[in-house]
Amino acid sequence: MPASELRSASFDDICARLRSAGCVFAEEEAQLLLTAASSAAELASSVELRLAGFPLEHVLGWASFCG
Repeated sequence: MPASELRSASFDDICARLRSAGCVFAEEEAQLLLTAASSAAELASSVELRLAGFPLEHVLGWASFCG
């Protein structure tokens, strides 16, 4: 999805795209991606990377350990 479309993309739209790509925890991932993105372009890039199969931790640049 181009950055211009993601500007108006809702949380539900992103969840649906992640879920259709096989992401089991689509809601949690969508929230993390939305929170981490500082611009529509960054969000678009992050969503596309995740849809391409990149691990969420690599897309975000961090991982949570022990809770």
